[in-house]
Amino acid sequence: MRKMLFTLILVLFAGTGAFAKTFKAGDSTIDAYASIRAYSAFNHTDGGQIASPPDAGNILDASDRSRFAIGLQANSRAGVRWTHGDFFFHNEFGMGGDTATTNLTLRLLYGDYKFAGGEKGRIRVGQLPGTVHTFSLFDRKLNGDSGLQGMGTMIEARRAGINYAIGGFSISALSMRQDSNMVTGRYSGAYANSEFSEIMPRIEASYVISSVKIGGSYVKSSITANNTSTGDLNKRYSLDAGHIVFAANPKIGDNVKLTVSGFYSVNGGMYQMVSMVSGNNDAEAVGRTAWALPQLKTDADGNMSATGEMDNTTAFGGAVALTVKDFEAGFGGQSTRNDAWQDDVNGMGFYANYRFKLGSYFKIIPEVGYVHTGKRLTQKTSANRVVDGERGFQAGLAFRIDI
Repeated sequence: MRKMLFTLILVLFAGTGAFAKTFKAGDSTIDAYASIRAYSAFNHTDGGQIASPPDAGNILDASDRSRFAIGLQANSRAGVRWTHGDFFFHNEFGMGGDTATTNLTLRLLYGDYKFAGGEKGRIRVGQLPGTVHTFSLFDRKLNGDSGLQGMGTMIEARRAGINYAIGGFSISALSMRQDSNMVTGRYSGAYANSEFSEIMPRIEASYVISSVKIGGSYVKSSITANNTSTGDLNKRYSLDAGHIVFAANPKIGDNVKLTVSGFYSVNGGMYQMVSMVSGNNDAEAVGRTAWALPQLKTDADGNMSATGEMDNTTAFGGAVALTVKDFEAGFGGQSTRNDAWQDDVNGMGFYANYRFKLGSYFKIIPEVGYVHTGKRLTQKTSANRVVDGERGFQAGLAFRIDI
C-alpha cells in the first residue's frame, strides 16, 4: 500500500515537470509529457454572397476579407502515463485556446487491464480516445490539428465508456450524456425546454488488419420537443445516428506513405464526429465547421410533424494524403445533405506542409492551404439563400514543442 501511495505521489509530481520525462518507481514506469502548440497565419477569404430575397438582386457581398492571426492552439496538452504490470493509467489535460483566460479541460482519463498479459485481450474504462475516426491521419496543422474536418474526414470524440480489444478488434460502449446539451441546444429557441433521452450507449467497433482499418458506430436516442408558439407540446422524436469508415495508410517505400480514407454517416453530428464546412472564421481557421445534425420535420408554418419524424442529415466524404519523409500534402472533399435544406453543403480542402525539426523537441512547420465551402446551409422556407460559396487561402507557421 505504501509503495502504491509513493508511486501516486510521483505521478502527481511528474505532471509538474519536477522529474525527467520517463523514470522508474519500483515496478512502475512513469512517463510525463507535454505538447505546446502555437500558430501564426495569414488568411484571405472571398465569396460568400447572400441574396435577400434571392430574386431581388440585393446582394450583400462579404468577399475579400484578409486577416492575420497568432495564438495558442486549444489542443496543447500535458499528461501522465503510468504502467504497473498488466495495469496502465493515462491522464491528459488540454491547456490552450485563444482567450485571455483558459481553463484546463479533461481530454483523457482511463485505465487498462490486460488479461493474461494481453493474450486474452485488455479492458479499458474511463474517458476514452476514439477508435473509428480519420482526422488524425491527415496532418493539416493550421486549423488546430483538425485535419480535413468537414472536408472529407471525421473527428475524434473522446467520451466516457468501456472498451474491450483483442488482436486487431476493438468494441466500445460510450455515453451520449456528454453530447446531450449540444443536441438539445440545437433545438432551443422556438423548441424550448427540449429534453434528451439516452436510450442506449453508443456502440463503436473497429478492426485493423495490416495497414487497413474498418469501423462503424450506431446509437439510438430520443428528444422530447416543445414549440410554445404553435402549441406543439411534448412531441417525442426518435434520433438514430451512425457511420461507417475505412482508412488505409500503406508504406510505399522507406520514406513514402500514402493515406486514403472515406466515410458515410447519418446524423453523425449528434455525437460530434461529423461536421460540415459552413464558412470561415475571423481567427485562426479557414473553414469554420458546423455539426451535421438532424432537423425536426416541420411544415411551412413551423408546425412539428404529428408523427415525430426527423429529416436526417447524411454525409459522405473522403481524403487522400502523400507523405514523403517530412513533407505532406493532402486533399479531401465532402457532401452533406438534408431534405429540409435549399442546397447540399459541399466542401473541399487542400494543404501542404513541411516539418523542420530543430533539435529533439522543437518543430517549425510552414503550411499553405485552400478551402472551398461550397453553398451555405439554408432552410427551404428561408427568405435568404447563399448564391455563392466562400473560398479561403491560408499560409502560416505552426510551432510545436514536444517534451
